[in-house]
Amino acid sequence: MTGRAHPLLKTLYPLAVAAAAFTGFGNMPLWGRYYVSDIPGLGWSSNFIVNVNIHILAGSLLLGIGVFLLTGRLVTGDRRWSTLTLSGSVRGLLMASALATGMVMVVKNLPGINFSLTTLMVFNLAHMGAAVLFMLASLVALVFRQPWVRRR
Repeated sequence: MTGRAHPLLKTLYPLAVAAAAFTGFGNMPLWGRYYVSDIPGLGWSSNFIVNVNIHILAGSLLLGIGVFLLTGRLVTGDRRWSTLTLSGSVRGLLMASALATGMVMVVKNLPGINFSLTTLMVFNLAHMGAAVLFMLASLVALVFRQPWVRRR
């Protein structure tokens, strides 16, 4: 490994995060209520089904990127080129939490899968909490220029 992220990953990651954040807020449903969907080209943002499908697609892309990076790191065994910073570890943990609770929220929609209302509320709040904390941690990392990894 060269220690540099592939240019495609550098493009897909922020696009997937932005899409997940935008559609996540849209699922609440804020965009129809506050007339964001009236902006030309954003009419789809008030359609719950379209919003959910894009949100799941963005989450799947983030999961795929994470699995790709983790698998590459485990398969090559090359730990010399970089290590996660504290900021990267916190963001990684928060993103993993958001993805894990998001997967539970997707599974609950499968036929024959039933969760109690309390369980659904816990997972929903945990998903939103992890996502908001991830966004805040990412904003702090951006402001203070904290990278995900430190080169050795």
